[in-house]
Parts: sequence; C-alpha cells; structure tokens
Amino acid sequence: MTDYYHGGGDVEKTPLYGPLPSAVPKQSKRSAWMKWIERTALVVVFVYLASSTVFKESSNGGSNAAKPEKCLRIGDITWALCKGQDYLPGSECGTATVPLDYSNPSAGTATIALGRYNATGSTRRGIIILNPGGPGGTGTNLATISGARYQGLVGNEFDMIGFDPRGIGETTPRTQCFPSPEAHAAFIANTVLDRGYDVNPNLTDPFTRAHLIAQQRDANALWKTQFEICNETMGDTLRYAGTNTVVRDIDYLTTLLEGEDALINYYGISYGTVIGQYLVNMFPNRVGRVAIDGVVDANLWANVPAYKWERYFENSTDDAYKTFISDCAQAIQGSCALANGDDEKPDDLMARVESFVEGLYYEPLPVPDAKVPGILTNGRARLWLLGVIARPSTWPTKAQYLAWALAGNASALLDDLQSGTYLRDLERSAVSCNDNKPFDPPTPEEIIDEQLDVLKTVSRFSLSMVVSEPDAGCQYWPVTPPERFLGPWNHTLSNVMLIISNTMDPATPLSAGRRVNEALGNSSRLLIQESPGHASVALPSTCTIGYMRGYFANGTLPDNETKCPVDVGPFPSFGATSKVFTEEEKLMLESARHIAEVVLNH
Repeated sequence: MTDYYHGGGDVEKTPLYGPLPSAVPKQSKRSAWMKWIERTALVVVFVYLASSTVFKESSNGGSNAAKPEKCLRIGDITWALCKGQDYLPGSECGTATVPLDYSNPSAGTATIALGRYNATGSTRRGIIILNPGGPGGTGTNLATISGARYQGLVGNEFDMIGFDPRGIGETTPRTQCFPSPEAHAAFIANTVLDRGYDVNPNLTDPFTRAHLIAQQRDANALWKTQFEICNETMGDTLRYAGTNTVVRDIDYLTTLLEGEDALINYYGISYGTVIGQYLVNMFPNRVGRVAIDGVVDANLWANVPAYKWERYFENSTDDAYKTFISDCAQAIQGSCALANGDDEKPDDLMARVESFVEGLYYEPLPVPDAKVPGILTNGRARLWLLGVIARPSTWPTKAQYLAWALAGNASALLDDLQSGTYLRDLERSAVSCNDNKPFDPPTPEEIIDEQLDVLKTVSRFSLSMVVSEPDAGCQYWPVTPPERFLGPWNHTLSNVMLIISNTMDPATPLSAGRRVNEALGNSSRLLIQESPGHASVALPSTCTIGYMRGYFANGTLPDNETKCPVDVGPFPSFGATSKVFTEEEKLMLESARHIAEVVLNH
C-alpha cells in the first residue's frame, strides 16, 4: 500500500511540453474550421431542438448569478436573491472574485459562480460546500434548486453552498474551445466518441484486435484535433481548470464566507470524491466534516494514465449488470417487461440480452422512428446499458425500453441514449488532463491490448467506459497547470473523513473506497451500502442517510465497514415485506431520490 500511494511529491510545477505547433497560419486555419463547424452545428441544433425537448433551456431563463462589477477586487463577494420559478424561495445567487493563479498574484482574477440556500434549523452550524461530480457538472443549482433536498441528507442546520468549479458553467474564465456546445456535438457526431467502440463478441479473433486498433486510431485523432482547437481558441487560459485550483478555491471561499479559522465542511459525489481527497490532503489541518460518496481513487486519477483506469474502476460493473438481470427475472410478474413470464431464469434472460447486443456488431438495428433517427450499434447498446446499471431506480422503465428493442423497435432506447448526450464543451478534459501526471504517449496497439485484457478478465463494459467517462487523450493536452498535486494521500487529518461506497457500484467500486480508507488510516471511516448503482443516492437507504446526518451534526461515526441495507429494491419481488416509513424517513428517501436525479445526470 505504501508503494501504491507513492505520490511522487506534493506538487509538480515543471512544464513538460509547450503549445502544439500549427502547420498553417492560425487565422486562416481557425477561420475555415470555425465556419465549417458553425454550419454543421446549425444542422445539429435544428435537429435536436426541432425533434426533442431534452435540450430546452431551464425555465429559470439561464444564468442567475449576481453579475460582478468591473471594479471588483480579489476577495469581493456579491449576493442577490435568485430570480426564476425553479429557484427555492430565499435562495441566493452570487459570485466571488478569487486569484486566477494562487501562485502568481499578477495573473489576474477568476469569478466563481455561487449559490446558497440558508440553514432552516433552529441552530446554524455553518456551511457545507457541495459538488455533484463530473467533472463538468455545474454546482450552483445544488443549493439554489436542490438545497432543501441536500438538507434532507446532511441536516438543515447548515447553509448549502453550491459553486461552479473552474472552467465550468457561469464561472469565468469558462472552458470554451468550440463556438458552442452544439458545435462540439456536431464534431463528434457518429464517431467512436459518440457511438462507442464496436467490439467483436469473439475476443480471441485476431480481427477483433485489428478492428479495435483502427477505432482507437480514430479516437486518438479526434482527441488530438479537439485539443489543438482548444489550444488555438483558449491558449494558456486552459491551465487553471484543474482540481488543484478548485480545492484552493474551496479553501478561499470558506475563509470569505466563514472566516479564516473556520474548518471546511464538504460533501462530494463521484468525481466530487476526487475533490474531497485533494482537499483533505492539501489542507489536512482545516478538515471539518468531509464526506465522499461513490469513490474515485484520487491516486489513480492523478498518477495513472486514463487508458489504464478501467482495470480498477470496473471490477464490480458486471456484478451490477448481473443484478439488473437477476432482479428483473425474479420480479413479480409484469413488473419487469424484459422477463418472459415467471419462469425465465436469470441465466436465460442474460443469454437473450447478450445475444441481442452481440448481434448488433454484425447487423446494427435501423431506428427510423427515433426523435433523431439512426442505428443502434453494438457500441451504442453497451453505452446505454452501462448508464442503465448506474441508476437502479430507473430499471423498470429501462427494462421496457430494452424489451421493445429486442422486439425490433429501439426508438425509446435510442431516444433515451441521445437524451443523455452532453451538450457541453471540453470542460471535463480541462480538469482531468490538467490533473493527470504527463506520461509517454501509448501506441494504439498498447491501448487496445490493455483494454482487451480488461474485457477478458474484468468487464465487458471496459471500452464503453472509455467513451462514457471521457478522460482519455491527455497525451495530447497542450498546456501545463501552475501546479499539480500528485500526493501523498495519507495525511493525518484534523477530523475524520466519512467514506461511503456501494457493494456493486458500476463506476466507482467498493475497492476504491477501501484503498482510500486504508491510506488515511485512523483519519477516515468507511460506510458500505449493500446495493448496486452509482453512489449511495442511486438506491437510497435510511441507514446510510442516518449515519451521514449524525456525522455532520456532531461527528458521530459508524464502526469501520459498517454495512447498510437499502429500503426498497428496483423491482417489486416475491416475499418482500412492505416497510412503514415515518414522515422523517420519507423525507430522507425523497431527498436521496431527487439528488440522484440531479447528480447522476451530470
């Protein structure tokens, strides 16, 4: 474990490579490119907006952050009541002016978009800073729209503080490599980064490797092109979007809001757990109540190339998939549309689904009646299934979509997959590539050999995660951040951190929570929820929520590796007893369900 958490020193500051060269004058190259992509984007925008409602603006009318005046200085903070029907009564939208580069005062300023929902309990205990994951997810709405629901999880005696991290949402400077998110969607449309890798069911066939290498060459070229565009449009501004800087912002914001002696309280889910690990190890003496849920191992995130992550991230993915299938087969008749009556065995149902998905490799399914007509490919089907198993509360609905697809009509499935398409820029890459320690560029053959081994020995979803979690291609990233935290990850903390992991999380497995817990020793405690799904909110548990409330209220901690059951399964099942919940328990469960809808859509 000591070797595993080698870290390589606290902070890396040495530039390793400079801007990518341009073969033609920037103005002519960029002008031609932008004209093409803007024309293409218009087509994509028209199709999406005309045929689907999934990308409509929120009824709040867009940004509601308090607009900073030009004369604002570092340390200034502004608040105003949020305007719009979606916002909670009394919620506040604001901004804080912070240093652009904490190691270089002359670099300028950044403006952090903020949201606040004040404590509603009889005693105010301070603030809890929230993060939804991603990276790339905006955070102000966690307070201004979902603040009351978060208080249902952590307690109503804290102000809920949401913020848009560096480069994201309304925080400036914003990561905007393409003219618009629609332009980026147009760029990757129907490429391997959109439709996923198509994987021959016969993994030992030499053609399988050759075909995957060809797809990887396409992926590499796409990543390189995107990052060259970023370098042309944004240049060194990209340097300031990493987790290292986000954590310094959290430290600075806590001082602005609560004073320099205040401890930091924080709750982060998924990638938000990376922020949490950076936070407690960069500022170990300022840790108040810090809880992380659905754990990504920050040491892997920082020190291991992304193409090697799936070996560690997906060791419970297939278990979650098998649980989806078995729960469906064992559900009360009629409650899972995918099952053929009461007598279909889980193995038979799995064989039927896998036969369909594998068959798409040889013969994709035409989908003329989808909102955006297309084809269902092997890669797209796997991508969709990976998203499904992360959210067990949706399994009855998604089982119906899959049943229709097996019957020849994949319209609902493809619509569902397309509704999850992120109309975003490259905010995520700006974070993950600034965070990841530079590495020697692997060849396409090296990448695919690694992935093939993971496909054979760990999970059939390995290459699906490469696309669903777009952190690859950092060997082409054109800038170096001002500082890069690489560890160590085993500091002694001023207060104990709470770690929450599910037994069958398809993206952030229990093994990651255990590694982080072991590294921190007596400075952390691990709570295990016995459920599938991504993070504990995916399938809520009053047991888990009760421990979380006690932790934030007074520091009460469960015994290490205490196990919590869930209260309700995805499907009604034979022999299940109906539990009667108190009004407080109902509030807890509804809060978790709401937060799952918010954060698992990031």
